[in-house]
This record gives sequence, C-alpha cells and structure tokens, in this order.
Amino acid sequence: MSFVLFKNTMKRNWLMLVIFFGVLTMYMTVMISMFNPEDMAGLMLMIEAFPEGLRAAMGFDQLPIDLTGYIASWLYGMLMIGFPMVYSIIVGNGLVAKMVDNGSFAYLLSTPVPRVKIIVTQGVYALGSILVLFAALFAVGVLYAEAMFPGALDLTAFFSLNVTTMLVNMVVMMIAFFFSCLFNETKYSLSFGAGIPIMFFMMNMLGGSTPNLRFLADASIFGFYNPMRLVAGESVLAVNMLYIGIITVLLAAATLIFNKKRLPL
Repeated sequence: MSFVLFKNTMKRNWLMLVIFFGVLTMYMTVMISMFNPEDMAGLMLMIEAFPEGLRAAMGFDQLPIDLTGYIASWLYGMLMIGFPMVYSIIVGNGLVAKMVDNGSFAYLLSTPVPRVKIIVTQGVYALGSILVLFAALFAVGVLYAEAMFPGALDLTAFFSLNVTTMLVNMVVMMIAFFFSCLFNETKYSLSFGAGIPIMFFMMNMLGGSTPNLRFLADASIFGFYNPMRLVAGESVLAVNMLYIGIITVLLAAATLIFNKKRLPL
C-alpha cells in the first residue's frame, strides 16, 4: 500500500464522503426526532394498512416496537442501502476506470509504485471510506438518540446493525471497484458497476413482495440482510463472514485483473 497515494486519493474524494455523511446524518436525526413511543401503536396500524407485499418489499414485514426497531425499519431498511450505493458507484468508478478513461492514471503508472500496490491502495481507500462513513453514522445515531431518548437505544443491537450494513455496502463498493478495474472506459464500468448492485436491489424488493418470487431475494446480496432481524438478536456471524468473503474475493480479483491487463495509456 502506498500512503502517499492514499493521502492523495483522500484529498480528491473527501468532499464526496462528507456530502453523503451529511445527507444520511440529516435523515437519521430527523427520523429519530420523529420517534414518539406514545404514537407507536398508531404508526403500526398505519404500516399494517399497507398491502402485505408492499410492506415486505419496503422492509416492514416485522413491525417496530421500540426505538432500535424503529430506526432499523424506517432508516436501515432502504435509505442506508440506497444512498451509500450511489456513493459506492461514484467512488468505485472514479478510483480506476475514470482515471484510465481520461488518461490521468498514466501519471500513477509513471511513478515507481507497482501496479498491485496502486490498486490495493485504491481498494483500501474504497473500503476505508465506507468504514469511516458508518463509524461516523453510528456515533451520530448513538449520541442523538441518547440526547433525545436516554437509554431507549439498544447499543449492542444498533452496533451489530451498523456492522452488517457496513459490510453489505462494502460488497457494493467492491462490485463497483471490480468493474472499474476490469474496464478501461467509464461507460462500461458504470453499466456493470452500477447495473449489478441496482439489479440485486430490485431482486430483493421483488423477492420480498411475494413468496412466489422469494428465490429472487435469495439470489441477491441483499437477501441475507434484514435489519429487523438483526436488532432482534438474530445471529449475524455467518452473514458477516459471507460478506467478508465476497469483499476479499472481489478485491483480490480486481487486483489480479488490473495487474495483467493492457491499458490504453
């Protein structure tokens, strides 16, 4: 890993990270502010009025009964997947394919830093930025929840929820990064790096809408991710290890492919 390159990459991408952190922080604080234990019964009645398929597709198949469940269902069901997905697609593409496409990657290759070291550094930054994003969001969630509703947030369950959510978003980042290393042109990198995560997301929504389409969710990387079950105490070790395995394989494959391919520089 090249610390000089890492620092340079961070300088070029820190604003993007701050923007997405700011947007997600806004949503988190607003949603926590809207929580009212006395209104939970009415909220649950409203959710129950949704068609069963729509409720399941939106992640409300299990109704929240406390602050932790409320955050898991209303915030982590879709927003904490959808918004970071956009971030991952933009950053993953920009770390390699965009630089190759516009010719700026030639400057990196003109240095004595080996290709493998360059790609590993870019990959570590990609994963590290997701880690920083969710560590910061976890801290914001804990501090704001404790300020608004002292003692109402289950810290252990909320931590477990953030770890698994972070890992599934790291998988998305590595999918975008893999195709960024595979293709030399941004149009192809984005077509696959964005198209495949979005396809998985839609498969998970469709699979959750009806039992007949459950196989679609099971084939998606999001099919193993259920925020309500996570905060309910369900074991997440197997799911987390699966996500870590996918992340490792994609990073290794991206490094090997980029190290061997010819570049139009």
